[in-house]
Amino acid sequence: MEKLQAALARAREKREGGTDRPLRTTDVTARNRARRAAKDGAIGERWASIGMFEASPKRMHDSRIYSSEASVEAQHFDILRTKLFLEMRRNDWTRIAITSATAGCGKTTTACNLIAGMGRQPETRGMLFDMDFRRPAVAKFFGAAPGSSLEDVFLGNVDFADQAMRLDENTSVSVTTRIVADPARVILRSQTSEILDQIQADYRPDLMLFDMPPVLVSDETRGFLKLVDAVLIVAAADMTTVAQVDEVEREVAQYSNVAGIVLNKCRFMDEGYGYSY
Repeated sequence: MEKLQAALARAREKREGGTDRPLRTTDVTARNRARRAAKDGAIGERWASIGMFEASPKRMHDSRIYSSEASVEAQHFDILRTKLFLEMRRNDWTRIAITSATAGCGKTTTACNLIAGMGRQPETRGMLFDMDFRRPAVAKFFGAAPGSSLEDVFLGNVDFADQAMRLDENTSVSVTTRIVADPARVILRSQTSEILDQIQADYRPDLMLFDMPPVLVSDETRGFLKLVDAVLIVAAADMTTVAQVDEVEREVAQYSNVAGIVLNKCRFMDEGYGYSY
């Protein structure tokens, strides 16, 4: 024991007396924090350059977007958001596409509630892109009427910061305001992929959420899935068949990861969701 203590003492003296002392952990941490603060400051400035949009509360309520405020109606979406974020962090995912088998399953409602709920979590940043160029609905759900469409960003005609709108300090939406005759021409071009990469690099969002057309009625969704980390599938109770869910899941699995399946439009509610403190 005495020999071990002596050896430790000699090693300690050698470390403390050396001319080339290594940087202490606290010094490294301080420098890293300074670098991160500078980077976060630049990112914050970019986010601030996106114009703020005040969504219509009535329009949001009529569209069943409840998650901007804590409420009983928002609890289901809050749970979904938490589960999704846990899965994203576990797998290091950022880009999530949301789709369904057919139209009318509620994928856009789910997407809008997810992004609206992020506004209550200021430590995270999220973006929603309306990629359903056949039947765009995000603008209507929020009551937005911007001067340009998401297609203009992908074609290089408008800067992202000029087209996107912030719902809160930490969330933004990029809406589609007109139907595109040939969506695949825009969505699947290489420039679209490059622009999305640049947006992600410039704004460093925790979540990039893409509201896509239904898988079984569009070809552009299949082509786009290779650009995302995972896919959330929305199924409607009493509407989407088990066979359709199985087909969509198999289709998605060919191109990306399946983040989960959301059962929407259930006609019952567990009594536990009505509790309060």
